[in-house]
Amino acid sequence: MKYLVLLWLCLYLVGCSSTLVGPATANVNPTKNPSSSSGSSSGSGSSSSGSGSSSSGSGSGSSGSGSGSSGSGNQSNTFDMLQWMTMSSQLRASNHMAGTANPIYTSVLPDRFFWTKTGQGFPWDIQLYDNKYIYLWVTELDWSNPSTFKVFHSPKLGNYNLPLVPRFAKGGFPGSRIMISDSTYQIHSSCNSYVTKGLGHVLNEVWGPYSESLGGTLPKNLQTLIISYQYSCDSTYSNCGDKEEFHVAKPYGLVYWQHQKLQGNGTYAAPDNKTYLNRVVAGQTNAVTSCF
Repeated sequence: MKYLVLLWLCLYLVGCSSTLVGPATANVNPTKNPSSSSGSSSGSGSSSSGSGSSSSGSGSGSSGSGSGSSGSGNQSNTFDMLQWMTMSSQLRASNHMAGTANPIYTSVLPDRFFWTKTGQGFPWDIQLYDNKYIYLWVTELDWSNPSTFKVFHSPKLGNYNLPLVPRFAKGGFPGSRIMISDSTYQIHSSCNSYVTKGLGHVLNEVWGPYSESLGGTLPKNLQTLIISYQYSCDSTYSNCGDKEEFHVAKPYGLVYWQHQKLQGNGTYAAPDNKTYLNRVVAGQTNAVTSCF
């Protein structure tokens, strides 16, 4: 009996020695971080500007420090994701986020919010929300023409076929998880002319909270949640060809975004596109839309 007790104590001490490493660091623990492999319990995702989903940035920003680690709070907490994904009303009244690529101007309406990417009012990402979910909806096609866009729309579910996160999500490693089989979207060359495509199966998860230092004027050890979105998955929600991450924080909203491609060995390559939004800058704009 005493040997069983010693064995249990040894296993306990070994198990407690593992560390949770934030996604912006070089050393990634694949069981605690959404940046490692596709489709498993550690799999993750975000949203793709190249295939009809909603994306935060198109630039390839290279500056910013991005160290991170797991947050210390209660990971069973429930988070109002609308508050985490959008700049607070006091801050956005006269400010926006800037960084290594395009800025993000946030505006919030009763059923949707805009991440507008230039001061002229377009292009944008537009997400819908209600009391159940926040949904990916619209992203740009041609940056110079607001009549062109990509929009998630399903014959069965209308504009609500791509829930990104629960409105009130659980934190964890991972926390809340959504599996989606209907990823139908439209590519519009004008308001009424479009072709219909799909992204395959989609896996969305919420990870965190983490503590990240993202440079710029953001405070060090900023508490973040990571919204991860894998798409082009097979029918078992594995082998997801693309993955993006949205790192969000109160009171700023989106503070970092990245995209990765799945490699032949089943793990994700280093980000091929990333944007830091790590500076609060004065100025606001009004979103300009032509078709909705």
